[in-house]
Amino acid sequence: MCGRIAQTNSPEELAELFGTQLDIDKLTDITPSYNVAPSSEIIALCLSAYGDEMWTKLQWGMLPIWSRMKRPVINARMETVGSKPMFRDSFSNRRCVIPATAYYEWLSSPSGKQPYCIRLENDVPLMLAGLYRDGQCVILTRPAREGIAFIHDRMPVILNFEMIREYLSTMESAFNLIELDTDIKLRTYPVNRKVGNPRYNNPACLNPVTQTSA
Repeated sequence: MCGRIAQTNSPEELAELFGTQLDIDKLTDITPSYNVAPSSEIIALCLSAYGDEMWTKLQWGMLPIWSRMKRPVINARMETVGSKPMFRDSFSNRRCVIPATAYYEWLSSPSGKQPYCIRLENDVPLMLAGLYRDGQCVILTRPAREGIAFIHDRMPVILNFEMIREYLSTMESAFNLIELDTDIKLRTYPVNRKVGNPRYNNPACLNPVTQTSA
């Protein structure tokens, strides 16, 4: 599961970090966010029709016209992404990478749900594997690794920088990559319970707190 992320880097910072400028000028209306909820517009990297890496903005959550579901789907399980009708075509032809400063997950406890922040130790953005269609996207998930599974049994598929081009290029490469359990080191710590409210959106969202914090 991945139900909330943070995207705090500006488009210009992401362009410099990735060395990709194509269509970065189309993201000027997206501002950094510390608490991105589903249905929000997010920044993603994909391939153009000519095979060049390009920036785009996508709405987080996928709800095809033919679907009978009432709510958009925000995650896709890596185990079935190549076979489910809803995702099969996108996984074949429309893969994307979503840079995220962090993602949030909630731990259930007798005193209520405690949000946790999960991010890289060096504060470089996480590279989340995703799919898109018709301006909408989902984030791929996998079984949670040791050290995170106590919060939730699923986590996003996280790519190394070296994997990005390969993931975007061919479906065969993407299949192989999403099955790898990379050695990316993650920081995991509790944050303020106000993060559960999407309107609570400021740098304090990423600050660690004690689990008794209100």
